[in-house]
Amino acid sequence: MVTGARASDGNAKATAVSRADTVEIPFLRRLVISPQFALIVLIVLFGIFVWTEAPQVASTINLINILRNTTFIFIIGCFTTLVLVSGGLDLSIGSVYLVGAMATAALLESGIPIPLSIVLGVAAGGFAGFVNGVLVNYVNIPAFITTLGMLYIARGIVVFLTKSFPIAPLPDAFNVLGQGSLFGIPYLVFYAVIIGLFVHVLLEYSVFGASIRAIGGNREAAQNMGINVRRVSLIVYTLSGMSAGFAGMLMTARLGSGQPSLGQGLELQVISAVIIGGTSLFGGIGSIGGTVLGALVLSVLAYGLILLRINPVLQLVVVGSIILLAVALDQLRRRRMFQGAREQEES
Repeated sequence: MVTGARASDGNAKATAVSRADTVEIPFLRRLVISPQFALIVLIVLFGIFVWTEAPQVASTINLINILRNTTFIFIIGCFTTLVLVSGGLDLSIGSVYLVGAMATAALLESGIPIPLSIVLGVAAGGFAGFVNGVLVNYVNIPAFITTLGMLYIARGIVVFLTKSFPIAPLPDAFNVLGQGSLFGIPYLVFYAVIIGLFVHVLLEYSVFGASIRAIGGNREAAQNMGINVRRVSLIVYTLSGMSAGFAGMLMTARLGSGQPSLGQGLELQVISAVIIGGTSLFGGIGSIGGTVLGALVLSVLAYGLILLRINPVLQLVVVGSIILLAVALDQLRRRRMFQGAREQEES
């Protein structure tokens, strides 16, 4: 009875928050205070500044390079968004990215057909994500500890098996997947668009996506609503691993070789992009549209600072400052939401 009352109370608060956001706050005001609007303004202003200081940044080649660099962060970031929205955390994606890259390269070198090598490489990443999901949901090891351990284990296994030697050359028919283009636009951009649209629909318009948000919003209430919380979370972690393995495979095709140094620090870039895009560290809130903007912010900053010949270390300062600002805004937004819910209850 107590549990049911708590679930009902949680649902009432969620309803009150939803009404406060959608009815009482005018659309224009909600647009202006949204994290996505702030990111668009940031990208535009920084782009104008860089263009005035280094006009060559507006060249087609540079714009394509920015998009190409964004794709790897965005592809993984889409599924990292699902993890964070569900209330989880995955710090292992950089090492799992390496697993997908090196597994695919090793299989190709051994003569395995390209399609099967790709499937097995992505599956290797998915297996790492599956292990994360099992340990988090069925062994009850905190996600931070589980995925941090996987970060070291996965990279250690790859480095041990390859002895830190790159794997090359790889078939041209495989390399074209990461190096080819259509109408001057890299294939990588098309992959990212397709994946982004798929995950957007999955999160916003499917029962599975609604379950992810419910779990991140209130895990206990989601369980009481009949959602199989463990199974949904397990699938989310597995998808996260598969996305990292897939992106690693694409990077291998882009480079034409498997490099054992790939993925170092990638997890921080991806999580940064997702957080900057407005996804809450506390679960329940996030969007793929925000993630693509967050990934673009990181790419534009990195490329712009290089063109301006500014010390790359300053990029870390800028990104760190943006992350702190994004988290602070998220805290203010959550505080406003709960305050709105209380006011609805009192009235």
